[in-house]
Amino acid sequence: MTAAKRMYLNKDEAKLAGVCAGVADYFGWKIKTVRILWVIATIIWPPILITAYIVMAWLLDAKPSMGYGMRNPTETSVRDDPMSPRVRFMHVKTRFDRLEARLRTMESVVTSRGFQMDRELRGTGPV
Repeated sequence: MTAAKRMYLNKDEAKLAGVCAGVADYFGWKIKTVRILWVIATIIWPPILITAYIVMAWLLDAKPSMGYGMRNPTETSVRDDPMSPRVRFMHVKTRFDRLEARLRTMESVVTSRGFQMDRELRGTGPV
């Protein structure tokens, strides 16, 4: 069972309290995009969004020093990686698909009748 992902205030990237940076980290979005959307939404619904920002700044904990995505203090965070998890997954899936195709090709050659005969003629296979 895996632990649920939590939303934190990101004080390292904060402009005010770190709410927008925390939301961006949680959803894997760009901080600039979240800030622009937050400003636009605040213009449309000022009391709701200002209240929500204050409540989130009060309720959310600060991001731990060894936050999600960091293995040791000298390593950069996952957010610094330009590839999103979906893009990274697609790259890994593509690599595995290519490897599987190569393995199938090798398997078909090794199990073929011609390969067995060639081994026998060279004297490297069973007699």
